[in-house]
Amino acid sequence: MNIEVAWSPPIPMKRTRSAGYSIDLVRVPEASGVYVFGRRWGEGFEALYVGTALDIRSRINDQLNNVRLMSHIKEAKVGNRVVVAGVILTKGGQRIEKCLTLVENALIRYFLSEGDDLVNVQGTLIRRHVISSTQTPRWLVPREMYLDSSVSD
Repeated sequence: MNIEVAWSPPIPMKRTRSAGYSIDLVRVPEASGVYVFGRRWGEGFEALYVGTALDIRSRINDQLNNVRLMSHIKEAKVGNRVVVAGVILTKGGQRIEKCLTLVENALIRYFLSEGDDLVNVQGTLIRRHVISSTQTPRWLVPREMYLDSSVSD
């Protein structure tokens, strides 16, 4: 199955007096898709949370009140906090729910493989294993690989 995702530019998150965050919700699409809370610095990006929604704008608005998630975002390393939304562009015969699940799982695996500090739905860190390689050519395998614990459980 080929799934197409149209990504928005990063939307800055602003700190609020209540120790939370706010964003310009008008910039968030009212469509089905995925969203990523993360941090940016220079050309770098680290995902902190990946989610899906039938209405991305409404879901992100709800997530801004998720104390555990907002605490994780606040406590992350230095960088500008952002949200990026991806609208799923379904083709004939594709079910949006199935597409959302596939894209979310792919993004979580990708960000974990990059060593990003993701939290899961409950707001706790996703347990992962680190596989280190020594005396191995870098072209063969990376020095470190990450595997989420659900694969090995």
